[in-house]
Amino acid sequence: MLLYESAMQVVPVLLIALFIETRSVDPQASRAMRRWVNVHDRGYAALGIVAFMVSMLVVADIVAAGRAPAAIVIATLSGCMGMLYTRILQRFAHDRGPRRDQASADR
Repeated sequence: MLLYESAMQVVPVLLIALFIETRSVDPQASRAMRRWVNVHDRGYAALGIVAFMVSMLVVADIVAAGRAPAAIVIATLSGCMGMLYTRILQRFAHDRGPRRDQASADR
């Protein structure tokens, strides 16, 4: 039961992290890049929702805890973590670009 209760606590935090991060796509990025990020975000959200819903069904005793629900929750959370890692790599790639400080931009 600990797996499912933990998933119900972790998934909302993962989804909040997705929507708080707004600097991962440069506004001047290509249309294909923005589309890929949009699809990535939707997949990430879908995986999180599946993990949350399965966990909620098990915690509510609607679905019996077993190998299949545990596999679903572990697989979806693993997928979320993998997608979060790609988002981190995108962020590092974005931050390596040329930097402009606020003072020089205001002049």
